[in-house]
Amino acid sequence: MRAVILYANGFEDVEAIATRDVLVRAGIEVVDLLTENIYSEFEVKSSHGLFLNRFNKASDFNIDFDALILPGGGLGVKNLLASLETKRLLDTAFKKQKLVCAICAAPMVLGKYGYLKNKKYTCFAGCNEGIDGDFTAKEVEIDGNIITARSMLYSVPFGLAIIERLLGKTISDSVYKQIEGLNRK
Repeated sequence: MRAVILYANGFEDVEAIATRDVLVRAGIEVVDLLTENIYSEFEVKSSHGLFLNRFNKASDFNIDFDALILPGGGLGVKNLLASLETKRLLDTAFKKQKLVCAICAAPMVLGKYGYLKNKKYTCFAGCNEGIDGDFTAKEVEIDGNIITARSMLYSVPFGLAIIERLLGKTISDSVYKQIEGLNRK
């Protein structure tokens, strides 16, 4: 299984990194893609000033994937919306019926392109305005091939929901037990 996380400058740190962490723990190959490069060719800056590097450019990416993940962050979502690569990857994911996942403010991207029409979704309070879809305000919402999560607080459950959809409940539960911090048998 391969999941793509699409980063834009201003992404929300925890939403991207915690989601990535639980996916890797499940054995999912994660490809980190960068939408634009205003700092340097392969570097991105988070909403809280964390610089990450060694990214693949989205414009160079043509490999098949099983899930596309959009982290939020106010500036990050604005930059995702400004990127032609975001639209290209979303169109590819929906055309091929891949899993599409967005957290916090990022469901706004799906809504802008009409992918949430007649779908249940959740997002950060206020980010649902103007989106043609069924806003539920749940922590994590799953409708067909779309998984959304309300906020940074739900980054780990969001990642676990992605794992469950891609690899099944047994593996998702196994990752949960790894990170829960209890010694269960």
